Amino acid sequence: MALAQIQAATASIDSSDGLAWCLHEISRASKVGFVLDNLPISNEAKEFAGIHDLNPIELTLYGGEEYELVLTIQPRLWQDAEEIVENVGSSLTKIGVAVREDTLILKTAERTVSIEARGWEHFKHSISES
Repeated sequence: MALAQIQAATASIDSSDGLAWCLHEISRASKVGFVLDNLPISNEAKEFAGIHDLNPIELTLYGGEEYELVLTIQPRLWQDAEEIVENVGSSLTKIGVAVREDTLILKTAERTVSIEARGWEHFKHSISES
């Protein structure tokens, strides 16, 4: 609601089906691509990944059930958006930028990788399947 007051958000979706999936949904609907360079991996996720011999980047991109909002914010309104969200007791984390190209990639210090359209798909299997 706070962001609506300043008309900063241009798209929004929750990440419960996985960050990669929601970015692909925004990409399709808005006809943009994304370049991520600041993947939000918590220390707990890194620890969990280490214990279970999993890739923390894979968990962050393709795992689900986070229930965070993923927003696109007009660049010229980023600082205003940060302030208004902080005023209601929350915060924004910039994870990348929208681009005109039809691409979704993650850039790290080591490499650049394509972000696949994977995640939880609600009605992929019918209830009657055994």
